[in-house]
Amino acid sequence: MPEVGAVTEQPPARPGAAATGGRGLVRRLIDSRDGFVLAGVALLLLLGLMILTDFGSSTDEWQNAHMGAVFLKVYETGSLFRSPGINYFNGPFYFMLFTVTSSLARLLNPAWLLSDGLHLTNYVTFLVGLLFFYRLALRLLPRNVALFTTALFCTQPLIFGHAFINQKDIPFLVFFLASVETGWTAVDSLAAPFAGGPASASPARGSRPASRPSRPRAILIIVAGLAATATLLVLWGPSGVKGAADRLLAQAYQGQGPRAVTRLFSLLAQDAYKTPLEAYLAKFDSLFSWARLAAGPILLFAVLALWRVALPASFAATVGRFLRRWGMTLLAGVVLGLTTSIRLIGPLAGGLVTAYWFARLGRRGLAPWFVYAGTAAFASYATWPALWGNPLLALADRVAGLSEFAGHYTLFRGVLVPSGETPFWYLPTLFALQLTLPALALFLLGLVFSWWPGAEARRRWLPTALVWLWFWLPAVAVLVGIVPVYNNQRHVLFVYPAAFLIIGFGASRLTAMIRTAAIRWGLAFLCLLPGIVGILRLHPYEYIYYNELVGGVRGAAGRYELDYFCSAFRAAMAVVNERAKPEARVAVSPYLLTAAPYAREDLKLKVGGIHSNPDFAMECRENLVSSSFFPDYSTIWEVRADGALLAVVKERPGDLQPQIGPAALVPSLALGEAGE
Repeated sequence: MPEVGAVTEQPPARPGAAATGGRGLVRRLIDSRDGFVLAGVALLLLLGLMILTDFGSSTDEWQNAHMGAVFLKVYETGSLFRSPGINYFNGPFYFMLFTVTSSLARLLNPAWLLSDGLHLTNYVTFLVGLLFFYRLALRLLPRNVALFTTALFCTQPLIFGHAFINQKDIPFLVFFLASVETGWTAVDSLAAPFAGGPASASPARGSRPASRPSRPRAILIIVAGLAATATLLVLWGPSGVKGAADRLLAQAYQGQGPRAVTRLFSLLAQDAYKTPLEAYLAKFDSLFSWARLAAGPILLFAVLALWRVALPASFAATVGRFLRRWGMTLLAGVVLGLTTSIRLIGPLAGGLVTAYWFARLGRRGLAPWFVYAGTAAFASYATWPALWGNPLLALADRVAGLSEFAGHYTLFRGVLVPSGETPFWYLPTLFALQLTLPALALFLLGLVFSWWPGAEARRRWLPTALVWLWFWLPAVAVLVGIVPVYNNQRHVLFVYPAAFLIIGFGASRLTAMIRTAAIRWGLAFLCLLPGIVGILRLHPYEYIYYNELVGGVRGAAGRYELDYFCSAFRAAMAVVNERAKPEARVAVSPYLLTAAPYAREDLKLKVGGIHSNPDFAMECRENLVSSSFFPDYSTIWEVRADGALLAVVKERPGDLQPQIGPAALVPSLALGEAGE
């Protein structure tokens, strides 16, 4: 592990160092505070693109994508002051986001499925979270220890696997982490002496007067102004503009419009004759509405950029001064609002920020705190349409509905336990079994050395105390049964950054005790190795990881949850696609929607035993221990990870004749394990 050093101090530049070339680049990377973590994130992104299509779906993917599309539609026709009447529990912000990005991802690679685009969005979100984690670690740990802790965090198989397929808990982890980091940064910016007054913004002596821009700059201003004016007229001008666009689209559909427009339409809609004109007009109306929504903030940023280019001194003395003073406060409020719009317990991050806020600023922080809280409330309200009209009542209903998630079951020590009746040792057991052993050892060391006496500990006492609150408050809520959980510990993944900051305390103390650099680096490698090996051995089911305390995944099989998302159905479905005849019937248990995205279009899927003598049957999760699922069928394929059975594919023997009837119809896609 690297040597303990100053958290923020930068090494001095070497005189005569090359400004260009590979050697200079490496030197700048070493000297940079963020260079290594940025390089690591870039490498992880390349790795993710290479293995993206290996991952199957989670149980709620289709439902969440569907609700994302439903809520996006509200912005076209709804109002911020009228409830859309959609009674959906979770905040929809991230669902709306990946609904858009998963479609855009297919532009990068048309061979990707929509689920692949969703997984890419999850993974990129996770990589952004690594940057926030590293920035937060720098507050508490030396730079090199912060780098090591970040690497240990992202190489945990449990975390790495969830980063792709978990579209609820990983995004919440990231936004919760970002809320804490941006909130604490906002407090630090308010606490620092402010030197952004008009005097500091005045131009230097001898510089060109800002009130008379140069000729190229003047031309740029004129062109940008005309473009902004044209955009305003097209989007918000007379209704005749929209009517003319509709007529132009109709002419292009009939092949009678201007040649360039008709050719463009034929490229975008190659089989236009298969779709009525009304459908294209409806799509154009939707596009026009979204263009109006997007144009507002874009035009605002364009005006600000134009102001900055044309009149830099005026911009610095007004907008620039405002942003330097309040920019981080507003950003922190927006991030907290988006976090709340992902999961209802997002305000807990705001509580950690508020405690830091008033501990550092005292009474003088009251006014900016109201700005922060108001911005968060507005951001959450604007991105959660279910709150529109009566936000307090809607929030109260959702808080009361937290107990409704006690109707699920989870496999724990070989017994299916109701989610509201998990024993006191449920969470500590899973935490101990699903971390790699080096991470667990360093956590136990961090328990002791978080408060090790010394000047460094006294300096960081406030964020350290808040990190402990971050870890213990949700954990205690689960331990005493206030919040029901299932699917192992996925609902409390957002406390893992706090756990790894505690791990960082242990790593920092261990590093200080080892004087030899070679031993430190060797020990760091050994700490990372089990996680890397676990990722390689379990891919693409990394999230089912268990350590050697329970005998690994093989030892956990039948005693603890493994592939509770049934993501192995992607591999199982590939076997059925290859072997099945046209129009074959497939029985899927228990979650049809994790298999449906990967099925051939002609196959007819049904849940469990609804099919009567189907051609194939697929099962996963706790159903694997049951002998009642098509016992007369032959097992033709097994999906395993490190020896543990995750899914099976069965085929109907030739002597069993199919019974064709109403059950052969494809069911409505309203299944999947609903949950928080």
